[in-house]
Amino acid sequence: MKKLSLIAFVPFLLSTFLPIFSANAGDYPDRPISIAACYPPGGGVDRNLRMVERVASKYLGQSLLPQYKTGGSGTVAMQYIKAASPDGYELAICDNGGAIIAPIAQGLDLGAKDFTPIAQVSFVPWIMTAGANSGYKSMDDFISAAKASDGKMAIEISDIATSDHYGWLLLLKEAGISPSNFKWNPHGGGGPKMRAILAGEGDLFYDDAGEIEGYVKAGELIPLAVASNSRLAQFPDVPTMKELGYNVVAGSSVAIYGPPGLPADMVSVLQNAMNEIKEDPALLKAFELTLQDPTTFVVDEFAEAYENDWSNAGELLKAALAN
Repeated sequence: MKKLSLIAFVPFLLSTFLPIFSANAGDYPDRPISIAACYPPGGGVDRNLRMVERVASKYLGQSLLPQYKTGGSGTVAMQYIKAASPDGYELAICDNGGAIIAPIAQGLDLGAKDFTPIAQVSFVPWIMTAGANSGYKSMDDFISAAKASDGKMAIEISDIATSDHYGWLLLLKEAGISPSNFKWNPHGGGGPKMRAILAGEGDLFYDDAGEIEGYVKAGELIPLAVASNSRLAQFPDVPTMKELGYNVVAGSSVAIYGPPGLPADMVSVLQNAMNEIKEDPALLKAFELTLQDPTTFVVDEFAEAYENDWSNAGELLKAALAN
């Protein structure tokens, strides 16, 4: 029997099997994709993950497998995905607090380049809100008082270097007002912040429509302006900050990220699927039931907004933390 030489055999193997390997490389994804949530089950990030996960296999051809990498105010999951292999089978989902604001506040070695933005699943804007007895009836009332403030005017926030604090800093930058004009009252969370306002211990704060709606109807709170691109259905008479001349969009967003260096063709596969997922009837129904705005599920526009948030948050929060 004639033996095939090794030199002749290697080209034979390459010519035989390389087409198979190349074809498989284009079959992404060919197994389930793991997606790490940055907070425990039950919260807003987990809710949005479950809404996407339930319909994802129809458009990706594979399931999303939720897991939980919690801790560090969301940064554990983000550090995990930074270190993950860029093979398309490890993703993360987190809010902007854990993905952007907490890393800056904690001084971690994380930046925009350390993640690949895939899609923003949802966005809940902040509403500038005043206590009914505060004397503030409009955004103009606030701006006038803020410009004249000598550092005694108080603003209630969840904490220093949190997403609501960042939203205030964005507005002050737009209005040309120094943060040093204010006394910042951190409360360690949204609940205590709300209770301080309702008790008359504070005058102004940021919160979302779901939290303030009942108190507005009861006459205890007055919404002054919303930090979004359009007015909210719950408060059709409340203007956006953009309408009032301040280019501010701020709130709590939930987004999906990949590791750095994720190949462009895989990003394209994921984003094409997300563009279909966001129109899925079951997902739209879930948005309706959770009182979320489905138009805030954005894909193609997300990368630019993500870069802008890292840039603005880095500048404003580092300055605030230094003072």
